[in-house]
Amino acid sequence: MTGPLPTATARRLTWPQLPRGVREAIEQGLGAPVLAATSQNGGFTDGIAARVQLGDTTKAFVKALATDHELAPDYRTEARTAAALPAEVPASRLRFSLEADGWIVLVYDDVEGRHPDFARPGDLAAALTCVERMTSVLTPNPLPRAVPLTTPLGPLLCGWLTLKEEKAPAGLDPWSARNLDRLADLESHWAEATEGNTLLHADLRHDNMLLTRDGTVLAVDWAWACVGAAWVELVYLLPAVAAAGRDPERIAAAHPLTRRADPSAIDAFVCALAGFYTLSGSLPAPSWSPHIRTHEAWYGRLCRDWLARRTGWS
Repeated sequence: MTGPLPTATARRLTWPQLPRGVREAIEQGLGAPVLAATSQNGGFTDGIAARVQLGDTTKAFVKALATDHELAPDYRTEARTAAALPAEVPASRLRFSLEADGWIVLVYDDVEGRHPDFARPGDLAAALTCVERMTSVLTPNPLPRAVPLTTPLGPLLCGWLTLKEEKAPAGLDPWSARNLDRLADLESHWAEATEGNTLLHADLRHDNMLLTRDGTVLAVDWAWACVGAAWVELVYLLPAVAAAGRDPERIAAAHPLTRRADPSAIDAFVCALAGFYTLSGSLPAPSWSPHIRTHEAWYGRLCRDWLARRTGWS
């Protein structure tokens, strides 16, 4: 489960492309004019993501997306969640959000840091500590409006069933084709297997985490926040860890979140992730994220390899 993780991501809009009225609304909320803006790479949306330098010498981080974009509801979920997170959660802090002139905007405190490199032992340890701290603080779920895990993921985690109904289309890898019936059956159990009362980020990857100067990792981009079993948070992260050459099974066996979980429940969720990435990675890319399918196909391979080890299926 090693190899180079693809690096190309979305093609982002830039600060000057925001309508003047939206920029003025942001500056009004910040209480100072924006003197410079530096777009940030990474992620899979084409929305604006920029660190801005203000006239009062401070900085902030601005995210913005058109309200008619198909991902606008995710931005609203993120705004609602980030505004309500307990202070103890290792996350970047939302200053304010707004909607103006057909745009939704989220403004955060600026964080000096970088994405963790899971090939580095110290970075990986800090990321795992972040996950453990998050799940501890967010159990039980503190947000009454948070939806169950099945709400955002239910329509997505049915990849093996879809592929089975398509009669194993051409291009499906041999292992998946041989085991398609078993994969679809195991996948069908993921929803009940992941029930719980922890508020989850549910989209942790290296590019949704920031390693700060003091060695703390923060979780960012809470667009998929939902409620489920605490161990889901770690399992969702482990394919990205595997992409850095780490053994996900070794981590799962040692980490308290997964060590205490039902192995069959983990199997079902890993299976569901593998099905999602395998199917989605084979689809045409959306215009706003031309490289996402490359990443999904790679994650599909990582998840299939991990699942094959866990199940022993040949």
